[in-house]
Amino acid sequence: MQTAQGEGAAGPALADFPGASYERWRELVAGVLKKTGVEVDPDDPAPEEALATDTYDGIRLRPLYTAGDDPDSGYPGLAPFIRGGRPHGGVTEGWEVRQQHRDPRPDRARQAVLADLENGVGALWLVCGEAGIPVGAIGEVLADVHLDFCPVTLEPGTDYEAAAQELVRAWTDRGLPESAVAGGLGIDPLSSAARTGEPAALE
Repeated sequence: MQTAQGEGAAGPALADFPGASYERWRELVAGVLKKTGVEVDPDDPAPEEALATDTYDGIRLRPLYTAGDDPDSGYPGLAPFIRGGRPHGGVTEGWEVRQQHRDPRPDRARQAVLADLENGVGALWLVCGEAGIPVGAIGEVLADVHLDFCPVTLEPGTDYEAAAQELVRAWTDRGLPESAVAGGLGIDPLSSAARTGEPAALE
């Protein structure tokens, strides 16, 4: 599917519609409420109040929010702490940009991994096994990756045991201490059993 831009087919079509406004929205809401037997004046807050709801903890949810309703959210780590309690967010040293790779051709996956790491990615998510990178090629795909700086998380499916061994081998072959590496082995036998119908090897 192509998206028209500029003076394409979409331009004249959009021009046939009137511009949307908050006032017009309130008029339409009042009209719909009137059909249901609720008489409201579109010039007072009744349309909004009739459609507003309250959560169980007392927060008022309005039916429509506009750009003018955006609260002063401040900065991360500063009052009113809407954007989080720490300047760097949930990750101690800032955002973790994790890219997924699943190309079954190890050489292509290796090239794609390096290209992403050179262009701002800081962590890797490897889909391996039948759905992606061959388990035995995990070390090859990570051969040029500085594993003491780049967390690696696996999505191995039912091949979680072999994949975990390959990733641990990639770490240990570099002589890296446990404190220098990070990531996840993706061992989730219950989810694998739910997807495949095969018994879960919980041991």
